[in-house]
Amino acid sequence: MRKLGFKQKLWLPLLVSLTALLLVSVSAAYLSYQTRIEERKNDLVNVAHIGLSIIQEYAALERAGTLTGEQAQQQALARLRDIRYGEDGYLIVINSRPRMVMHPIRPDMDGKDLGELADADGRHHYLSFAATAQAPQGGFVDYVFTRPHVSPAKAVDKIGYVVRYAPWDWIIATGAYVDDIDAAFYNSLYAAGGVFLVLALLLALLVAFTNRSIERTIGGDPRYAADVTGAIAAGNLAIAIRTRRNDTDSLMQMIRHMRDALRRTISEIRSVADNVAVTAREIAGGNADLSARTESQAAALQQTASSLEQMTSMVHQTAENARSASEQASAAARITDRGGEMVLEVVATMRDISGESQKMVDIIAVIEGIAFQTNILALNAAVEAARAGEEGRGFAVVAGEVRNLAQRSAAAAKEIRGLIHNAVGKVGAGAELVEKTGATIQEAQSAMARVTGIVQEIASAVSQQSAGIEQINLAVTQMDNVTQQNAALVEQAAAAAQSFDAQARQLQAAVAAFDVGEHPLTAQQAQQTAAVRRDARQTRLQTAT
Repeated sequence: MRKLGFKQKLWLPLLVSLTALLLVSVSAAYLSYQTRIEERKNDLVNVAHIGLSIIQEYAALERAGTLTGEQAQQQALARLRDIRYGEDGYLIVINSRPRMVMHPIRPDMDGKDLGELADADGRHHYLSFAATAQAPQGGFVDYVFTRPHVSPAKAVDKIGYVVRYAPWDWIIATGAYVDDIDAAFYNSLYAAGGVFLVLALLLALLVAFTNRSIERTIGGDPRYAADVTGAIAAGNLAIAIRTRRNDTDSLMQMIRHMRDALRRTISEIRSVADNVAVTAREIAGGNADLSARTESQAAALQQTASSLEQMTSMVHQTAENARSASEQASAAARITDRGGEMVLEVVATMRDISGESQKMVDIIAVIEGIAFQTNILALNAAVEAARAGEEGRGFAVVAGEVRNLAQRSAAAAKEIRGLIHNAVGKVGAGAELVEKTGATIQEAQSAMARVTGIVQEIASAVSQQSAGIEQINLAVTQMDNVTQQNAALVEQAAAAAQSFDAQARQLQAAVAAFDVGEHPLTAQQAQQTAAVRRDARQTRLQTAT
């Protein structure tokens, strides 16, 4: 059954039904034939036993002595000779030799030896009568015999029944033609054949129209439809589907529309999946680069913050020293102001001034060292600001101001050093220039006023520098915190991009199970595309920078 096609499967029940109908028709005709034959045989048996009962009746009269044996036989034969049934039925009597005892139609055969007589087929039916009659219940004999009153005369089939009365050795035989039964049997066969042919033709037309309707509805053989749907279910969306011309509403046409819609959908999904995969790889690569650069920037900011902390500490020290220098300059000013009143104590005062001048020399040396270190730190800060690029531009301006202040501090310290040296020289020659003390003190007052102004400016500048550096340090600390947070976010983005890339690969693998007749991007082509896009992005970034 599996090897049969759809049309063959539809035709097979018809053939089986027609075969069954033919068998039933033939069987019914044959059963009818057998029934009529049995009826005919029963009629023969009944007629023969009627004849036998007549013989038995006269034999009883013979045994009773009412009739002699010859009288009984003659009267029995007379009655048997007159028995008729049907159109041409009669009884004959023969004996076992065989010899004709009585023939009602042909009296000339009475007493004639029948051993050599044969029917039209060459069968010695009288010998068969004698042999069959030896059975207790008699029996039937088939033979052919000419039907009377029919022109032209023709031998037809006939059934004979014989039964024997043993005391007289009489065999009662009778026969019936069966050609009418054969003709009726053949007529029934012809009628059944005609009905069978008409039904077969009608059923064949019905099956043909049904096949055509089903085939038009399906659009092809169901096995072909099953193969096509199986291929589509297996992911082959490039399979060719054959349909008849001008087919618009069959199952196969709907399957073709479904295949085309699926192929378009899967093609779009595959294209999007390829683009998503390339974009995911590009994002993953960009996030990896961004993460590395962010980590590098965070490290640089940490170093900058550490350097600013050191600079802040040094600036605080410079501010303390400048404050101390300002106080010392104020004290020297007050001393020079009282110089006029302490002319008498010039020598002692000169000695004190000499000692104080020595301390001022030391302080100036410290100021010069601080100015020198501040200048170096300003240079380092300018270098770091240059490395920071656009974000370090403000810091570069502050570093330049710090450097200018450091240079001014160094210049002022040098000037103070020169003044102190002059004051020390004058103190050494104070004894000789006592008379000039007043004038010298006046000059000292003027010089100390200038020193006081310069030291105050230095202290003010250092205080401003300290405040500015503290703000820079705070800003850099905030930048460091933000950069650390950005680095964490970049790492999260990189992990998300990796997950996105993995999901994109899974999507590609899922849609790769469908064959739409196109060649998807290979992994190498996708990597090349991602590399080209990444290079283009880096070029744009470099151009913008």
